[in-house]
Amino acid sequence: MRAQAGWGSHPACGFPGRAGSAHENDWRPPLPNGGFSCKLTRRKRGRRMRVALIGCMVMNREISHLVARSRNTVRVWWLRQGLHDTPDILRSELQRTVDEVERENGLLPEHLRFSAIVLAYGLCSNGVVGLRSRSLPVAVPRCDDCISLFLGSAERYRELFREMPGAYWYNAGWIEQAFTPSRENYARQRAQYAEEYGEENADYLMECTNSWMGKYQRCGFITCPLGDRPEHEGYARQAAEDFGWQFRKVEGSMEYLDALVNGPWDDARFLVCPPGGVIEAEFSERKLRCVPAGLDDFADG
Repeated sequence: MRAQAGWGSHPACGFPGRAGSAHENDWRPPLPNGGFSCKLTRRKRGRRMRVALIGCMVMNREISHLVARSRNTVRVWWLRQGLHDTPDILRSELQRTVDEVERENGLLPEHLRFSAIVLAYGLCSNGVVGLRSRSLPVAVPRCDDCISLFLGSAERYRELFREMPGAYWYNAGWIEQAFTPSRENYARQRAQYAEEYGEENADYLMECTNSWMGKYQRCGFITCPLGDRPEHEGYARQAAEDFGWQFRKVEGSMEYLDALVNGPWDDARFLVCPPGGVIEAEFSERKLRCVPAGLDDFADG
């Protein structure tokens, strides 16, 4: 692999910056695993940063708590839950928000500018694939989706995936922010179909839109370290009973989200994509890699 002629390095990350810049000769090659050597991944926890965090509302409780206690200065842009159901829309909304952060950052005094953008998303149906920032590093968790973030690690999710195949997951955020399977939600959905398409079509539409439910046999409820309201667990237990699922309560952890908000963004758990890089899916447990835009040499590696 090689850097395109005319590129140097970005001051925060070992990734191409324009030739002729103060960092022209400071380029560091990409790591073999598709990541890049980046100073941001090596920041000590006590080192303060200004961070722009773009997150899904399903993590509102946990992230708000961590942001309030963080040594970093963190500003949050929230996106509504459910965008991952249509990955192209999620990607479009994420890129729009990244662009908004960059525009605003360019208007701020230098001492108030962000050091990095953080995405509180996993791969999320490839919704993060193709994202790029022109001026800021972007840190993304190396995981499939927010289940790993709520459990504390991708390793814990893989372990439970083996122990609990066919599990549908609930927690406070999903119950509050998402359409989760329950008798009550199904009744609302059917009533909406009946109103829009007529009674004779409502049952057929319900069968079509909810056929995916047949692949689940278990219900996992992830507790919140900040405390759960009894009705959340009761909601999940009732859903398990209604649908004939085995119920299991699993302890949640904020370790992954804490690292997301506070750093350091170690390469094992996070992709840090330098300015000008494009986020790509990687078909391994690492989930993500970064390639420079338009550099085919990197795309092949």
